[in-house]
Amino acid sequence: MAELKPPIILIGNVRSGTSMTAFCFDQFEDIVIWREPRTVWTMGNPEMGHDRFTQAQASPAVVERIRDAFLKYQQDNGGRRVMEKTPSNCLRVPFVQRVFPEAKFIHLVRDGRDNVSSCLQRWSMPINQNRLRRRLKETPVWEWPAYLPRFLHDRVMGPIRGSGRVKSWGVVYPGMYDDLKARELVEVIAIQWVRCVETAQQDLADVDPTRWIECRYEDFVADPQGQFQRFCEHVDLVPTDQVRAYLTTTIRQDAVQAWKQRLTPEQLALITPILEPTMKRLGYRLDESAAGSGEVA
Repeated sequence: MAELKPPIILIGNVRSGTSMTAFCFDQFEDIVIWREPRTVWTMGNPEMGHDRFTQAQASPAVVERIRDAFLKYQQDNGGRRVMEKTPSNCLRVPFVQRVFPEAKFIHLVRDGRDNVSSCLQRWSMPINQNRLRRRLKETPVWEWPAYLPRFLHDRVMGPIRGSGRVKSWGVVYPGMYDDLKARELVEVIAIQWVRCVETAQQDLADVDPTRWIECRYEDFVADPQGQFQRFCEHVDLVPTDQVRAYLTTTIRQDAVQAWKQRLTPEQLALITPILEPTMKRLGYRLDESAAGSGEVA
């Protein structure tokens, strides 16, 4: 019987560069990318209501089901090693570690202001029908009822009410739905970024340091060859000429400090007190020039 190869788990909040990084690894012939199999991770725990999973949710039955799903995905894709990226895993490191004690983690962090400005655009985007069908296929039929309220909100009630917005987008931290009722959306997205970064770092600190590394988005796009070499050494891969060529032609710095054009001064005033402690700790400067008109140049 085939054995599961040690998965590579990309950890990072939405819009933090995990897709960009996954596309780089996709250039390896023996790596297959599994993009956000959210309902695979919630097998056996579909009614949590948020994404903060601990080891308590990783029962033996749940561990077996998730590992079997990964093995099947590996087998269905020619036996290639699986690299997985699901943003919600920022809040689930202890859970993921219990499921895959052999996994290697790569944690990506991005300037909170750029993250917020990018996420704001995504909250009002239409639902990706192909992704919806894929997630239904990945979800056990007996767990579909747990997702029905969210489906009805996003596909039926939202359009009827003319809200133009999904119930939530990205990682759902505990208390997020209450915050959405009481605070501005831009503030909630800022809190989402803080929770994802702080929780992931705190939980990774308890993981064997040989099993994870961290990189800032800005450092990666400034030195893609050097940073990707670090990633590859961490997960026991050797960059090929194809990979290096992809890095040279694809990775750009265009989105760094895009917040200056996307965020208004009013939005920046709301999110700065939320972001500031974490950003300072991460070494980001907060004394840069102010925001613009809120329109992308």
